[in-house]
Amino acid sequence: MKKLLLSAFCALLMTGCAVNVEDETLSTMANPNPKILTLFSSKSVATDKVWVGTFQLAFNDMKNNIIKKDVIFENTEPTKDLIGLNKEEFNSSMLNESSYYTSYGETSPEAKEKIKKGIKEKFNETSDVLDLADWERGVGKYYAYAMLKKEFEYNVAFDILEKASFNNSKKQYNYFGINSDTNEKVYKNVDVLFYNDEDDFAVQLLTKSNDIVLLYRTQENADFKTLYEEMNKKASDYKGRRHFSEDDTLKIPNIKIDLIKRYQELCNRKIVGTDLVFSEALETLKLELDNKGGKVKSEAIIMTKNDMVMAPVALQPMHLNFDKTFVMFLIDAGKADPYLALRVEDLEKFQTEK
Repeated sequence: MKKLLLSAFCALLMTGCAVNVEDETLSTMANPNPKILTLFSSKSVATDKVWVGTFQLAFNDMKNNIIKKDVIFENTEPTKDLIGLNKEEFNSSMLNESSYYTSYGETSPEAKEKIKKGIKEKFNETSDVLDLADWERGVGKYYAYAMLKKEFEYNVAFDILEKASFNNSKKQYNYFGINSDTNEKVYKNVDVLFYNDEDDFAVQLLTKSNDIVLLYRTQENADFKTLYEEMNKKASDYKGRRHFSEDDTLKIPNIKIDLIKRYQELCNRKIVGTDLVFSEALETLKLELDNKGGKVKSEAIIMTKNDMVMAPVALQPMHLNFDKTFVMFLIDAGKADPYLALRVEDLEKFQTEK
């Protein structure tokens, strides 16, 4: 029975937004991966979490260019996340044009090929999500797609440090940074934003492309918006030394994640003022960070379908076996009435050879 339930659960996930876990605490405990949050301001009890703006880019196009108004679901009070999405907490003006690709319109195989070509030409990338979606044409079928792609290198590669634990773990992890043996030229990678003590500090890592990596050491578990504002406030108030010196150290763990999130709470709910529902809403994130730099690849896709269109009924096989009583008529060409009729119940009586 457990295997059957697990198989059914996996099947629902593969078909789109079909499963919703109401208890976030339980879902977080059951998930070994970081939780992907919808908004920069999303509140979550998860202790390991991540946010990326890609889904918001796709949502903005869906809202502004397909639905053409705020997305509100019938008979449902909008959640804080949905309100935030409609307010466009994040938008393309917060990115360089070279960092993202978007597309929207009517669903079709040609649209899928257009996206494939677009991300290949812009990023030399392939998609991890396009083949998961239904691209057949249909009434009310629209899509909004976004890819965010970034690669950056530090001005000088950091040193690879000895493996060490994280939060007193038994497992040893790979780290990079600066120690007493590091060449001083590596110091130019680092600006100290503030240093209050060994548990309360922040730095920014500088790159060849002027991208900035901000790292904030804190035990607080607030939403990202609050943490970001808190970090900037501390940096603004800080009056101490900001340059890196030979007696200072820096240790940063390597990071590599590959995540996918389906926004089940947005799907299969009729959008007010339309006959549409979201049939798919998902986001992916691949992130790598090491001593040389970092890579980010994230995709999001939202698709609609017409809630008024009945799903096609699968054709049932027809077994046309006249192996029980039947009636037959013969009609001459061009005539309206049969010229012969018979009903067969005892087939033996209709056999010439006995």
